[in-house]
Amino acid sequence: MEHLVEAPAYQRKRLSRRLTRARRTARLTQQQVAASLRWSQSKVTRIESGDVGVSHTDLLALLTLYELVNDGVVQELTQMADIARRPSLPQMSDVHSKAFREYLENEQVAQTLHSYEPFYVPGLLQTARYRRAVLSNDYRLSSLGKVERAEVEKKIDQKIEVMRWRQQILQKDGSLAKAHFVVDESVIRRTIGAEVGDTGVMREQLELLKSFRDHPKVDLRVIRFSRGAHTGMGSSSYVLLEFPDVDDAPLLYEENATGELTTREDEGRIKVASSSFESLQSVASGGAELESLLDEVLAVL
Repeated sequence: MEHLVEAPAYQRKRLSRRLTRARRTARLTQQQVAASLRWSQSKVTRIESGDVGVSHTDLLALLTLYELVNDGVVQELTQMADIARRPSLPQMSDVHSKAFREYLENEQVAQTLHSYEPFYVPGLLQTARYRRAVLSNDYRLSSLGKVERAEVEKKIDQKIEVMRWRQQILQKDGSLAKAHFVVDESVIRRTIGAEVGDTGVMREQLELLKSFRDHPKVDLRVIRFSRGAHTGMGSSSYVLLEFPDVDDAPLLYEENATGELTTREDEGRIKVASSSFESLQSVASGGAELESLLDEVLAVL
């Protein structure tokens, strides 16, 4: 799968912030912009929120109004707008939601990743067999008829392909400098694969986790049962992304049984997630202690 560098959703948000800053520099309100261009104010609001793309004609009208006529700036923002109007990862639309596809775009251009997972090995660290076992259970594959089963197996194969594509960011040079993962001890204690009598699935997965101990981009930690209660109990999994551009707000992605949430705008929610992750990370075990724990679990499989 082609490496994603354009990231339409990400570029749409970047463009919206640039246009908002340009309007304020020009000392104009959204209402004044709308009146000058004979637009509705809601159109200006949608453009500045990044909820919609902006056409080439509308962009040039805004830049003229804001007196941004430098050829280099106009070309940069025009290219940004062209990318922003494209769909998010259309080749994945059959297997992943729009919200998750937009998250994946941002993951590809993030500088730092913070992931808390109370139930499963995080996707970026999963083996293909572990992923297949989890998805087979989620789709209740064993209960399906032959035709439906074939369709679901195809979808599972596609999701595994997406996972492998995602995992490339841990192996090559790029924006991502560090990925921090915190999981509950139950994640490594639960023998995924045992439901079909194949403990080799979990053995392979644990061996892979051991191999990340000295990985330059990966910081993996586990909250031991012996630590007692912690701030992540009762919460769903989440990922907090930070970006190299200081103007880019962090992005929070949450996922649970009822759906997904992706936000840059809810500063309160992002602040809580950031503080919670710091707390979880501070009580979690890594390094030699984690390796010893993984060896302990492997010994009883």
